[in-house]
Amino acid sequence: MNIKSDLKKLLLIFLTWRVSLFIVGSLAGNFFSYAPSFPYASELSSYGLSHWLSAWAGFDGVHYLTIINKGYFGTGLIQAFFPLFPLLVKYLNVINNPLVTGLIISNVLAFASLISFYQIAKIFNPQKVWLSLVIFLAFPTSFFLGAFYTESLFLVLILQTFLATHYKKWWLAAILAGLASATKVVGIFAVAAVILEFLFEKHTIWQITKQKVFSAFKKIPSHWKNLLMILLVGSLGLLSYMAYLQLRYQDALYFLHVQSEFGGGRQESLVTYPQVVWRYIKILLTARPFDFKYFAYVQEAVAGTIGLILIFLASKKISFGWLVFCLGAFFVPTLTGTFSSLPRYILIIWPMYFVLTNLINQKSWQILYLTISIGLLILNTMLFIQGYWVA
Repeated sequence: MNIKSDLKKLLLIFLTWRVSLFIVGSLAGNFFSYAPSFPYASELSSYGLSHWLSAWAGFDGVHYLTIINKGYFGTGLIQAFFPLFPLLVKYLNVINNPLVTGLIISNVLAFASLISFYQIAKIFNPQKVWLSLVIFLAFPTSFFLGAFYTESLFLVLILQTFLATHYKKWWLAAILAGLASATKVVGIFAVAAVILEFLFEKHTIWQITKQKVFSAFKKIPSHWKNLLMILLVGSLGLLSYMAYLQLRYQDALYFLHVQSEFGGGRQESLVTYPQVVWRYIKILLTARPFDFKYFAYVQEAVAGTIGLILIFLASKKISFGWLVFCLGAFFVPTLTGTFSSLPRYILIIWPMYFVLTNLINQKSWQILYLTISIGLLILNTMLFIQGYWVA
């Protein structure tokens, strides 16, 4: 294996993907009118960039910009967005343009996620590493990795957490999982994955049941002390944000309670997966089929069904701890009563891509899949740049 040669190939693949999507975004205005369906869209022009570039901070991006510029004060809904990404942009913003800084950070991290994915592909699918990478980047919502979003940051943290657990670097895994839990709420399932991997590695899951409840901490075996520290460090990101929300808004779960204000069928009370499936069946049967909203509904329904099937197929190849992460990352967004945004959320469920790689063994199937997937990626990118809801 020539590491330098592989890095050059990775960089070439990444630049091809990144430049191609920039070109697609720049041409979007020739096909669709600009009709932003998110608040504060007009503020993007204040950052001195052409529309096709500033539009990469649409939708959630404008909320992150608000947090960077004003903090979590005076604006509704933004408490749903976790703090690590805006903090990173704010403190690395040496050019005094948070939008440009954020896009640079997202794209650097997108390349880092590609390198991390390559490292994992070498473990899971060494014979099809490059095909796995292409399938990953051709995913219909992969453009979010280069947008002013948390996706690339979160994906790097998750992939590196997996690698840390794979090589038994427990403290590093705990720290990375802690950062993930400060990036997205589902990052807490990375903490669960690390704990479960640690337990199965140490084979001590039964020993703890034999401990007396009142036993002193010093009598617990040393690896259980490590387990407790992994739990504490890994949860620190989420717990810190919850503590802040409690102090500022007297509601530690405020990030959850504002979800219903986003619309899109979201609600505070928990909704089961079968209920959401039934909702989407009714939507697809009754909604007007010839508009972009219906297109979004179809993508959400596909993500909400095919995504779960791919996780089930992946369960045969991944450990129990990482299966828990995949299921948590998939099901938690659906508990608000909708599959809205799920085509983006499942982007970080990395075992799916190895399943897809193995499912399309024949070249004809690979060509068919990539044709459809890249076609959807191009369409989704154009719609996103022009302000239409995609995910």
